[in-house]
Amino acid sequence: MLTLLHNAFVCTGLPGGFYPDGAILIRGSKIVWIGNRADMPPQPEPITYEDLGGRVVIPGLINTHAHGGLSTHRCSCDDGDLFQWAAGLAPHTSHLTVEDNRRGCYLAIMDMVRNGITTACDCTRYGAGVFADVATEIGMRSLSGALANSPELRKTGRPNWPLALDETTEAMELHKGNGLARFYLGGHSPYSCTGDLLKEVRREADRLDLPFVIHLAENRRENQQTLEQYGATPTGWLEQLGILDERSVLAHCVWMDEADMDILARRGSGVAHNPASNAKLASGVAPVPAMRKRGIPVGLGTDSTLSNNCLDLFQEMKLSVLLQRVTSLDGFIMNAEDAFTMATIEGAHVLSWDSEIGSLEAGKEADLVILNLSHPLGLTAERVLSDVVYHAGPQHVQAVMVAGRMIFRDGQLLLVDEPAIRTAIHEYYATH
Repeated sequence: MLTLLHNAFVCTGLPGGFYPDGAILIRGSKIVWIGNRADMPPQPEPITYEDLGGRVVIPGLINTHAHGGLSTHRCSCDDGDLFQWAAGLAPHTSHLTVEDNRRGCYLAIMDMVRNGITTACDCTRYGAGVFADVATEIGMRSLSGALANSPELRKTGRPNWPLALDETTEAMELHKGNGLARFYLGGHSPYSCTGDLLKEVRREADRLDLPFVIHLAENRRENQQTLEQYGATPTGWLEQLGILDERSVLAHCVWMDEADMDILARRGSGVAHNPASNAKLASGVAPVPAMRKRGIPVGLGTDSTLSNNCLDLFQEMKLSVLLQRVTSLDGFIMNAEDAFTMATIEGAHVLSWDSEIGSLEAGKEADLVILNLSHPLGLTAERVLSDVVYHAGPQHVQAVMVAGRMIFRDGQLLLVDEPAIRTAIHEYYATH
């Protein structure tokens, strides 16, 4: 059976890919045709028609860096730079259990779907498969895993390697055949992992054919520490260790010099840019235009609700442009198309998933967001793109589809009982 979404302004996420009288033909989980309705060829199969009433359709937004399991402790610490903030959080988060992680993941994923996010790369320390479990139940895609750390460098919490490896292999077996869930192995950061641990995690990632995820060059002090300890920047040190390649997902990358960026360009590594989190923690503004000019793929991330307080990629799109302009005093350094690309197809590239998601094309998965947008002068490609980046927010998300299935519509998650889940979580913490 074919389903035709029609009477929509479709923004495919590709250059020039706008259809004012757009239609998307879907079979199962995949798009089989997309274009203006008048151009659709005759179909030999029965079609179910869904009139979208002139609304805007965009690709599902891709969150390249999150910590969903920490969502139960939002507002625990809102001040300080990265290291001051982390120290302030430690009493609240170092004791969290895997079940706390699960509760946090429910809160995070429900919010992400409501905010038009259809795929997220999530990081935890314990419970590598939990985010995938919850995301699959709610209907969202996930790239999940745990970030290893060396206990002699990171004092809080118990050791998590090789536990993270065991949890990941168990989750991979559990989700075998689940097209929504993928996994990675990673290290927390250069300052919390020894070189030997990072090389071991990288070897295991290669053995299992998984991406490698790490926080990198997030804070100026981190760079100074690594220079003093290893005689290289964090990026240079990872290069010496043989960590970086095209399947490396590097969160933050704020403090990058020319040589660092040349390394990433040469290795093909991708960057998860978190503008709101980096601003809140006084980390700085990542050199995104310089990285992208070198061909380094850059996606957008929300980070956690501890360092951002919301999981809103519309906010990240807008901030990604505004922060570059305000720090460079150059009103052309980035534009709406740059931000939208990073939130969709470029983010998919960072996660090595761009052959299947990130844009609306025939043959790709039907992951999309329906926005209730209008403009007093009428919708055009320029106005739609501008509104998506500078004007729109979660309040404009009317529906979300993942793999050809609606998972959110008209304010309601369709596959889970959201009010019951939220009530259970609130009742649990009221008594613990």
